[in-house]
Amino acid sequence: MIRAAKDSYKLSLLMVVIFFACMLASAYALYTLPHNLMLTDGFHPVFIKVYIIIAITFLVGGFALYTALKSQREVVVYRDRIIDNKEAEKTAQADENKTTITLEGVKGNLSQATNQKEILQNGLHSICKQLEAGQGALYLINNDQRKVELKQGYALSVSENTSVNFDLGEGLVGQAAVSGQTLYLDDIPEGYIKIISGLGSSSPRYLLIVPIKQNGKTAGVMEIASFTSISNDQRKFTEEAAQLIGEKL
Repeated sequence: MIRAAKDSYKLSLLMVVIFFACMLASAYALYTLPHNLMLTDGFHPVFIKVYIIIAITFLVGGFALYTALKSQREVVVYRDRIIDNKEAEKTAQADENKTTITLEGVKGNLSQATNQKEILQNGLHSICKQLEAGQGALYLINNDQRKVELKQGYALSVSENTSVNFDLGEGLVGQAAVSGQTLYLDDIPEGYIKIISGLGSSSPRYLLIVPIKQNGKTAGVMEIASFTSISNDQRKFTEEAAQLIGEKL
């Protein structure tokens, strides 16, 4: 579309050149008209009306061409600006998606863990900090009771003595435990999750739920809540980090 607009602009320039060439040719033809008619005095008053009409026609035509040419030029510039803005937005978005997250930090924290609680705590906290998540939870599957039980939290307003669990297939966590698939919600309802701090409470808008697998089977589920969108790179990082936790378990 942009190329077509630019081609049209070039065509308009060519038409302007042709128009002014025709004007010069017409002026010369009018100038030589008395001589061609073999008028003795070289000029006749009857031509005044013709000269005026043709002059007005040339002026109107020239103004119309100038206006059209200027309008097309503005369209080309406007479209170029749109393209530039879109390219700038893509570049900015690409820069935003570039993260400094690394699995080495997760591996380092997991290597220091000596029991299951420390594995879950170190792994979850390392992931949430790198993602700058608002909240995180880590669940393990209890196959005997066919439930998914909360084992570790990050910025959760839940006491350690509180029991939080879901039946397999119940809610998003239970669904992820059964399907073994990652779930990502980019517009969770207001109030679905509340994060409470000394400044008050607020609701994240993005939720990432990743299964933790062990020997090819789902052993648990990790739930990450964030106030900002989670990029594809960050989701891949979380899935790979969850796999490290599963292997460590």
